[in-house]
Amino acid sequence: MTWIGTVPQIRYKAVRVTPTITGVQYANNDILFDTTEIPNAVETAGGGSKLINMTITSKSTSLFDCIFYFWQVNQSMGTVNAAKSISDATMAAGKCLGTIYMNADNLQNNYSNGRIYSINQGYSGFTGETKTYPQLPIVLQAEAGSTSVYVNAIIQSEDGSGNVTPSFSVGDIELIFGLEL
Repeated sequence: MTWIGTVPQIRYKAVRVTPTITGVQYANNDILFDTTEIPNAVETAGGGSKLINMTITSKSTSLFDCIFYFWQVNQSMGTVNAAKSISDATMAAGKCLGTIYMNADNLQNNYSNGRIYSINQGYSGFTGETKTYPQLPIVLQAEAGSTSVYVNAIIQSEDGSGNVTPSFSVGDIELIFGLEL
């Protein structure tokens, strides 16, 4: 945030990332993509920012529910398109910053041969009575000496909708992070 006189000037930016995915069908609890850098997610080394919205574009028409995990450290969370099996030690080493659950039924729009999913402030990702809470914003914090944070995703449905067997081709997904600096 930049100060002009006594009034803070809030700045925003969008960062685009294409995670590495495989060109096959996934199953429930598979890792959609391993830990992926969000470069320049903060302005200064070791600094912070606020994730205020997230958009996922997919060239696939498959619906998919997933959980996005945000990390302070680039720590591998497993093998893409394999069942998640993340140890407590691995989780601790990654320094989790937060999660976002994406329910495809509630968020997507079909633009012909693909889908766009938008997660905005106030979105409650869960449909059950015990899990209806907003998921954004999330404070992102880089490690000392870095301006990057990291994200990975696991295919998973919390509401049993069955959106857990999507098929993709390599390069089908792009993530767009809306950040407040």
